[in-house]
This record gives sequence, C-alpha cells and structure tokens, in this order.
Amino acid sequence: MSVFSLINKQNNTALASKETSLSIPISFTHAMITGQTGCGKTTSVILPAIDERIKANHAMLILDYKGVEHKKVKFLAQKHGRLRDVVMVNVPWGYKLNLMYDTNDVLLTNFFKKTFGTERDTFWGNLATNISASSLDMMKAIYDFSKSAFCSIKLCKKAEGIYPSFANLCKFTQQLSDFRNFYDIVLELSRYANDNKAIADDISSKISTLCQPMMLAENIWTLNTFKQKSSKFLQAFKEHTSAVGEIETYRARMFSNYTFMLQALRELADDEMLNEDITMMQSISTLLNQGKIVIINAQGLKDNVIELILNSTLSSMTRRILDEYKVPVSIFIDEAQRVLNPQTDLHADVLREAKVELILAFQNEDVLKNSLGGESKYKELVGNLSHQYFFKNHIKQYANGENKDFSGLKNFECYHEEKIYKTKPMFLDEKDLLNAELCYQKSLKLGAKYTEKELCEDEILVFHRQMAKDYGLIAVLNIKTKNTYFLPILSAKDKELLKSINNLVESKKVASSGQDIEVL
Repeated sequence: MSVFSLINKQNNTALASKETSLSIPISFTHAMITGQTGCGKTTSVILPAIDERIKANHAMLILDYKGVEHKKVKFLAQKHGRLRDVVMVNVPWGYKLNLMYDTNDVLLTNFFKKTFGTERDTFWGNLATNISASSLDMMKAIYDFSKSAFCSIKLCKKAEGIYPSFANLCKFTQQLSDFRNFYDIVLELSRYANDNKAIADDISSKISTLCQPMMLAENIWTLNTFKQKSSKFLQAFKEHTSAVGEIETYRARMFSNYTFMLQALRELADDEMLNEDITMMQSISTLLNQGKIVIINAQGLKDNVIELILNSTLSSMTRRILDEYKVPVSIFIDEAQRVLNPQTDLHADVLREAKVELILAFQNEDVLKNSLGGESKYKELVGNLSHQYFFKNHIKQYANGENKDFSGLKNFECYHEEKIYKTKPMFLDEKDLLNAELCYQKSLKLGAKYTEKELCEDEILVFHRQMAKDYGLIAVLNIKTKNTYFLPILSAKDKELLKSINNLVESKKVASSGQDIEVL
C-alpha cells in the first residue's frame, strides 16, 4: 500500500492515503475518464471496469484502435468463463456487417455530408448526398418489397441482389448509365406495385386462401411504403433519364461530378467485411441484445465510418426501452473525440432506461470541445455523465463546476468526487494474453479456414489490415518462440477462384494423357 500526503496543494483536495481499486458504479448513469497519454487511465479504470462488467454478464461494445486491446478483453472473458461470448468485427474471421442495417436517414445524411465535404462545396456536396442517401433508401424499400407477399416471382428475381450497402451504391450509381438502369428497375417495380389487379392475380396463384388475409395484413405497410418511396424517387430523379443533344451532354457532365465524388467511398465499398448481404448477417445491436462481447477492430477504419457504426448502434439500442427483459449493455468509447461531433446524439437519458451505459475516454476537454463544436456542447455532454474521473493533464479540466488544474497529479493518481486517489492499476501479462488469444482462435478452428496451411499447436493468426490490403498476407505468430512468418490470406472469392483454377489444371493433366506439364 502506498501512503502519501493528505492534501494536494494545487487543488486543496483531500487525498486518499492508500492505494485504491477504483470502480465505476454499475448504475447506467454513464461515465467519463480523461487524462493525457501514459497517465494510467486504461489500467486504473477502464480495464477494471471491463473486468467487472464481464463478470456481471454484461454485453459489451469496445473499440480497438490499436489492434491489441482485444487480447486483454479476451483474457478477462476467459477468466470469467465467457470467451465464447467474444465476437470480433472487421477481421476476416469476425462477424461481417452491413453498415446500413441499423442506420437511419438522419445519420446517413450526416455521414454523406461529411464524406462529400458539403461545407467546402455546398452545391456538389448536397447533390452527391441527395443521390446517395435517396438511392440507398430506395434499395432498402426494394429489398423489403421483394421479401413481401406482394412481389411477383418474376420481379423478385429482377430485384435479387438489391439491398442497401456501399458496395451496391457504387454498383448501381457509379456511372450515369448505371443509375439509369437502376431507375428503370424502380420504375418497373413501381408500375407493378400500383397495379392492384396484377398483384391480386399473382397472390391468388401462390398463396392459399386460408393464409391470404393474415399474410396480406402483415405486408400491407411494406407495399404502401414502397409505393410512396418509389414515387418520390422517380419524380426526384426524372431529369436524369435519357435525353438528346445539349441536354444529354449537360446531364452527363453534371453526373460525372457525382461519379468523381463517389470515389471517396470506393475503399469502403470494396470492403467485404462491411458490405455483407443483409439476409446473412446480424447487426451489432442484435449481438449486444444476445449478450455478446463485441470488439470492433478499428484499425484502418476512417473516423466517420466508426462514427456511423456507433451512432447507428446507439440509435437502435434506444428501442430496448420497450423490452421487458434487457441484457445489461456497457459501451466503451475510447478516444471519444474521434467519433463525436455537433450532430451526435448519445441518447443518454433513454439509454439509462434501456439499461445501456456509456463510458467515454479522451485525453482532455479541449480535443472534445473541438469535435463537439464548443464549450456549451461539451458541458451539455459531460452533464449527462454522472461518474467523472480525471487523471494527470497539462490542460485545465472542467470538474465539479469549475476549471481545475490536474498537472500536479502523478501517474495512476485520479481525481474523483473531490478526492484524489492513488489507484491500483491492472497490469496483464503478455504471455497470458497470447494464451487467451490461442484458446479463442482454437475455439473458432481458424487456420486452414483462411490460409492453405494448417497451423502448428502454438501458432495464431495476426491480422494487419494494411498488410492484407496491400499484399494479401496474414501474419502467423508462434506464441512460444515469437517467430513470425506470412501466408496468403484467402477470402471466399479467393478460394473459389483457386478451386476453379486447380480443377482446370487437373483437367488439363488428364487430357494431356501423361505428358509432363510445368505448373507455375
């Protein structure tokens, strides 16, 4: 136990005389932790809070910016018998997402405005935002309509593969010709949806009389929604349909600006881990409601993408307020300044009633003020965070209604509720972390799933996003010897292509009747 002075002269604040394990109360009234790099906030407060909540069977959402924090969470989960609850996102063996699943019109519009830079160029930014947001909204309406009882078999086939995703946004709107083809699909579906006789004829041929009333009642909202949205879409973009002469030249030139701006989404659209078929995935909110410990590998993800994921999840979690049984959820937002902005709504009051707690961490209030747009927004935010922990900082911090100087604090000292505590940090051994990672990967039976080589007993896969992107490689680490080597990482498409080529090679061998063939 460390014993030290009883009064902090700079703040005239009482000091706890013994080393203390700080605990953030589980009250769903939210918390914030602030302090400069290396002050000890992660080991002193964040890791103990994660440990407590795993033990208490909370579902959790954690952002891993460095690509190493996931090992600590897995170790703590293993300690409490919950390793099987850990779900990774944005790694090859993790859950694949569709970023559109939980989002709404407001969040999507804000995302596009930031992506397309409406502040720099209002006209073109708003044009690109309008086309993108409207097209994705239309894709969602088409997807829902195609799954309803009202869509004919013929039109269901035409709508196959159309669902909201950044990949489909580029596929159906990249060029003016693509957009016109998409417009024609919407037009054909809309004509059918507005033809009650055609719908009745089709329904009577595929649904039994006994099932009709209930099935139609369950799907009538979807039909009306599609009719309204398709009508609005067709009217809004009628000017982009075919024309001749100077008008066509003008429209093509106008759309080419959108095509150029859409390149800002190309990397995101090409990411298979974030554009999953909407029929084959679970959202982050669904995983949390199932009690999972969700870790998002944030390496390589742009801040506005992480922001969209987080805000969509928070918005979805507010609906839990209507549920009678709620799995308690803890959401840790490290480096909060990266994902908060003046439009952010943390839904703090509603989430408290929904048994969802927010725990924010950031270096100092200035960086968060810059993100939020000023001091008033900052004070409004921290006013909703009941538990506040301040570590060493060379910038004065707003605490207990006044600006306080915490530059005199030592590492692992923390100001909380008008007292300064010498915290007891939670240090984890790297050997234990690697063993937990090995157990986790063995439980998923990784190895040959993502490479063409079985891993040895003590080997684990280490995903480096940039290495995978630039060279198609994944690292293999022996946790005992620490030796590392690289293997090709194979996606489902890679394996399909490899299988096809191998089959052709084998066929060629057979056809050559024993002739020697050099295989490169």
